Amino acid sequence: MTLLRQLECAIVKGKIKKVTALTEKCLQAGLAPSNIIEQGILKAMEGVGERWKTYEYFIPNILVSAMATKLCLNILYHSLKIPGSLRLGRVVAGTVEGDIHDIGKNIVAMFMEAAGFEVIDLGVDVPPENFIKAVKKEKADLLLLSCLYTVTMHAMEDTIIALREAGLKGKVKTIIGGAPVTQTFADSIAADGFGLDAMEGVRKAKELLCVGKK
Repeated sequence: MTLLRQLECAIVKGKIKKVTALTEKCLQAGLAPSNIIEQGILKAMEGVGERWKTYEYFIPNILVSAMATKLCLNILYHSLKIPGSLRLGRVVAGTVEGDIHDIGKNIVAMFMEAAGFEVIDLGVDVPPENFIKAVKKEKADLLLLSCLYTVTMHAMEDTIIALREAGLKGKVKTIIGGAPVTQTFADSIAADGFGLDAMEGVRKAKELLCVGKK
């Protein structure tokens, strides 16, 4: 069994100590952090999701796997981060109101920082008014909205409407993402961009802000 497959299984089973050791081994073996995330973490999350759908896993199982994932990401963060890199822009990020899932958001934020963006992470269950306050306070160039539940997608639209009412629409670009989100939905709520995954989110951010081009 490959290291990545071992890591995937350890995350699914919530084996905390094993996850940290395997993540270190993956890095020592020369595996790129992006590959570890794609082939290890994200595949594990898919596995956990399938077990949830079939009632094999319940909330305690999900929480333990989430904890294992966060520990893995903490280790990878230091490998992805580029010290002293030129900042490409300032990003305010958060999971929208009514949703408390943050793994996807954390992965995107980590990739954003590694690419050279400054990220102000507001956490989870963030109401529209808090996003607006942060965008104004931080003079953000980009607003990153995340959700996992279909029922919380409307909060993304509410936030973009609040952005428009505050006179900020157009002054700050918006990218949305998450399991239920599609390009069609992004277009319907007038979001400036949609990121299918972390790397796509970074690419879209650079495109919208016209930065990072060689």
